[in-house]
Amino acid sequence: MHINLNQLRAFYLAAREKSMTKAAEALHVTQPAVTMQIKSLQNNLGIQLFRKNGNEHRLTEAGTVLFSFAERIFLIVGELENVLRTRGDLNRRSLTIGTTRGFARHIMPELLSRFQDRFPTVRVSLKVGSSQDIADGLMAFKYDLGIIGRLPDLTKLEVVPYNREEFCLVVSPQHRFARKKSVSLRDLKNEPIIIRESGSGSRQAVLAMLDSYDVKPSVLVEAASVEFIKEYIIKGLGIAFLYKPEVELEAKMGLLQPFDVEEGPILLQTDIVYPKEAELSPQARNFLRLIEPQREIEGWQRASESL
Repeated sequence: MHINLNQLRAFYLAAREKSMTKAAEALHVTQPAVTMQIKSLQNNLGIQLFRKNGNEHRLTEAGTVLFSFAERIFLIVGELENVLRTRGDLNRRSLTIGTTRGFARHIMPELLSRFQDRFPTVRVSLKVGSSQDIADGLMAFKYDLGIIGRLPDLTKLEVVPYNREEFCLVVSPQHRFARKKSVSLRDLKNEPIIIRESGSGSRQAVLAMLDSYDVKPSVLVEAASVEFIKEYIIKGLGIAFLYKPEVELEAKMGLLQPFDVEEGPILLQTDIVYPKEAELSPQARNFLRLIEPQREIEGWQRASESL
């Protein structure tokens, strides 16, 4: 048994209005078209739905049962249409961005401030997680855009290079490195290092950099919380590479000692990412347009610094 929703709607309106003509008007079709739909529904179900009494069409017992179900069905359909219409309006006024905790604190405030100055009616929702969490969420269409540390093998995402963020080696002021003028990556052999959790873009960058200098880190702890890592370092239990803005306060207070390593700055490429097969919302396109001039300026500044 197969129930055609268009046929059911024709039946429902004819029964509700007690008129084939009024049902036709509601459906913007001819009265014979409504009659044909109802006859097809009766044939499909193998039951009589109306009994003609003079000029009137009265519901049979089976028709009355079907009408009660149809009434509930189209009430739900109406609610669904309203929810989808509301959600569509909300989507046109909202922008959901996924990013890392560090970038949420130190990159996004300025970017979002500029965006909302230009587009004050757009509601922005900021979600945080590891770079891999955000990438996975984008592939599940949970976010419109992501701003993350570079990850390998993002074949299903469009990757737009944004900026390079600087990381530094961080030790306790009581650590033996704190008395040195400079530290080389090769000095880190056998040092207990705290690294970020799996899925972190900075973890990928740090491990790749150490490997390029043939340094095999003695990993003490893997942690998702930067605050936990900083507490571990303050207690003299290990060292770590952290995002520079995240240790500025503790460095000023004398709780942590940041170092630039001899081999040069430790830079993490940050990318703006979004699903390849998805059509960007107007809000997402506006966000990308807004930050494009900043990307060009920062690229020019980096090129000038390298001269």
